[in-house]
Amino acid sequence: MASFIGRLGRMPGAGLVITLIVFYALIGGDAVNGLVINDASPLVAAVMAAIFGTIPLILMARRAALLRRGRRRLLRELDAEKLINRMAFSNTFVIPLTLLSLQRLEALGTVIALMWTGPLAVAVWKMATGTPRRLSGLLWLPLATPGMLLLTRPWEGHADLWGILLALGAAACYGNFLLTYDRLGEMLGDRVDVAIAESMLRSTAALTALSTIVITAFAALGRTVPGITPGPDWLTWRVVGFTLLSGLLTGFVAQVGQNLIFGQRLMKAATFSVLTALEPTVALTLDWVVLGHSPTRLDVIGAILVTTAGAGCFYQLEVGGNLPARLVTWLRCRAAAVTAAARRRGRGGKGDLSA
Repeated sequence: MASFIGRLGRMPGAGLVITLIVFYALIGGDAVNGLVINDASPLVAAVMAAIFGTIPLILMARRAALLRRGRRRLLRELDAEKLINRMAFSNTFVIPLTLLSLQRLEALGTVIALMWTGPLAVAVWKMATGTPRRLSGLLWLPLATPGMLLLTRPWEGHADLWGILLALGAAACYGNFLLTYDRLGEMLGDRVDVAIAESMLRSTAALTALSTIVITAFAALGRTVPGITPGPDWLTWRVVGFTLLSGLLTGFVAQVGQNLIFGQRLMKAATFSVLTALEPTVALTLDWVVLGHSPTRLDVIGAILVTTAGAGCFYQLEVGGNLPARLVTWLRCRAAAVTAAARRRGRGGKGDLSA
């Protein structure tokens, strides 16, 4: 396994491919959960997905090291308690806020576009404070502003204020999640999977406990609160199946991919944050395929503008105005081959030209 991961780290473009898989897993999980949030409520669906996603993640982390004796000693050796708790806080709220926003806005593309402001803030921070600075990449960001407006369309008067605020809350959690993930990857390297599994364990326990208390309290008062209390027949095989699939996508597949990206340093945090500009396009596609919401022309134009802004920032971060390293290497090899061929021809005809 270690040798495979090592080879993966040396493969050109591995980080980009894994990032795309992560995006489709994250948003695909939200889309699948969107099929049952009206039956089980966004809060209950989030809890079930978190439980289903956390179990395999814990079992896979160092062969279930967190379930064996010596768990506390292992966590002390990691020496990342504050970062683990910080990530657990984000994990506790990001999925419930996303699903609550989706229930109110009823458009996954709009929700994901609003959530992009979190990674966008991370990208701006990293470009402005990193070494070397890539401030020229910020010139692409104004292009994302009209894209965001086209995706949300506040002038139509249909925008739900609570839905927007919930999505922005999820964006803040997402941004904190990326910053913390980057710090953990930098500190722990290939041991980051243990820290992530521990943070998921804590966040799932906290989300389950809080949700149980809230739902029980409302039930005792005889109140039904949209988005929180489930319907009378919510525990069906359909709900269990879709939340299981959602949990495996968002809690397992996406987390394993991000462990590779940040643990093996396949990509910088700023670059990953910028690439989240692809998420509105991915969301529009899955919103149409999974949830059956046909995107409008303005949705498509907005997604293209946001994606173009992200692609421009990505170019500035990874290339910085220079030719890509692989292209430079190829050109040098070709130049050396041409020179060697010319020398061989010279020796075969008029003598050694290098003499």
